[in-house]
Amino acid sequence: MTDKRLERIDPDRASAEQKKIIERLGEARGRIPTPFNIWLHNPRLAEGMEIIGTHIDQTPVLSETEGEVAILATAVFWNSPYVINNHRRHALKAGVPEPVVAALLEKRRPEAAAGRLGTICDAVCEILAGAKVDDARFATYERELGRAAIAELIVVVGYFTSVSLAMSLHALEPKG
Repeated sequence: MTDKRLERIDPDRASAEQKKIIERLGEARGRIPTPFNIWLHNPRLAEGMEIIGTHIDQTPVLSETEGEVAILATAVFWNSPYVINNHRRHALKAGVPEPVVAALLEKRRPEAAAGRLGTICDAVCEILAGAKVDDARFATYERELGRAAIAELIVVVGYFTSVSLAMSLHALEPKG
């Protein structure tokens, strides 16, 4: 049964609303990313997720390395093998150091991460833990990352929480 949970939208049989989003995904990404096969069943939701996902993918405030740290940490937090597998590869390709990737996969704060990347790691870990961030810590994040990066970290964690949960609920297994 689990192999039939993902019901892909056939672009030729899609509703007008679905076709509009499929077209935007094609223009922005050249394909329909897997989670959209879930979200397209609710076109209004898919439309919002497309805007957020395309921003994260194409015009982020965070560097690719920083974004991949946030994505991988989120996937690990939610124990989503499909997303972990995909973004482990992306993180390494983006230049996230192997010891940082290893620590994230082990649900540890990456001690090997220093500077801005270390601050990103700290912030993501605190966001995912639901930790109460005191004023001094927030001031460090504001000073070292800036408010635009803080806002984007929150959105990346939220977006990839949805991706991770969607992939797990639909029992998608990692690709080779």
